[in-house]
Amino acid sequence: MITLENQSSKAWRDVRITINDYFVGGGPSLAAGGRMNAPMSQFVTGFGQRFDRGRMSVRKIEVTATDAAGQPVKLEWQPGIRLQ
Repeated sequence: MITLENQSSKAWRDVRITINDYFVGGGPSLAAGGRMNAPMSQFVTGFGQRFDRGRMSVRKIEVTATDAAGQPVKLEWQPGIRLQ
């Protein structure tokens, strides 16, 4: 399960979560202070392959969205690497 929390004071729209550069999921919006829970099995590639947690590891997660003011939002996570 991936849990995404919008800790900003602005709502986000067109929320896109990408695992390992290939598996994509997300939702149309995320309210300010809101949370989105997404099972990893729902993330798919452009070819329809589903993320299989039993056979695959999470190496990277990237989140992109647009906030209520029209500004881009980008968050990245990689285990063992501190991103700023």
